[in-house]
Amino acid sequence: MGTEIKEDRNTPEYLAQLLKDKKQIAAFPNVFIHTERLLDEEINKVRGNLFHLSTNKEPLNLPAGNGPTEQFSEKLYVPVKDYPEFNFVGRILGPRGMTAKQLEQDTGCKIMVRGKGSMRDRKKEEMNRGKPNWEHLNEDLHVLITVEDSKNRASVKLERAKEEVKKLLVPAPEGEDDLKKRQLMELAIINGTYRDTKNPQTGAGSVSVPASSRKSACSLLPPPAWLPLLLLLLLHLM
Repeated sequence: MGTEIKEDRNTPEYLAQLLKDKKQIAAFPNVFIHTERLLDEEINKVRGNLFHLSTNKEPLNLPAGNGPTEQFSEKLYVPVKDYPEFNFVGRILGPRGMTAKQLEQDTGCKIMVRGKGSMRDRKKEEMNRGKPNWEHLNEDLHVLITVEDSKNRASVKLERAKEEVKKLLVPAPEGEDDLKKRQLMELAIINGTYRDTKNPQTGAGSVSVPASSRKSACSLLPPPAWLPLLLLLLLHLM
């Protein structure tokens, strides 16, 4: 019997292909619902392995359901007045919404950014302000957390979600923001410009993000000095 060779799917190339597939499926909303769910699960799994996510998090210890399923929600307001120049929306959502999707998988809650400044297209935001179903645009910028479950289970999920979102609402010192470094790497993967320095020929293998330097974490193709600044600008505009 021959030796079975298992394909390593925890690579930037595989993640990039998954994101490409997700973008194509998104062109047909509410058609491939189960396929989209499976893609989200695989994307979050690969991201977790690539970037070593959730290694220190305790899994949710949910009690048995007690009572009917209801919808519960919480709002966490974004401190834009304290940090007017900080891009909280990009930090919470991440490239292609991946940071928020990871939060949703970890907490079992829906994570949405709402209120003034929540839309990328500010002109469209102004056009929608005051219209039905867009009332939230009259509120201050906030994160809306919703969950459908029995009350006792929903409270556990909401507490975990609030705990994780609050971490995103505290800007890290410049050069020490590991989340921002990871999001820049994800943006490079999406754009096809990421190369793993640990295996430059294939790009395979695990990806680690040192806290000391973004440049040592990854190299971008092509490598001119202005490219990291361009990625920062793109992340700021998201």
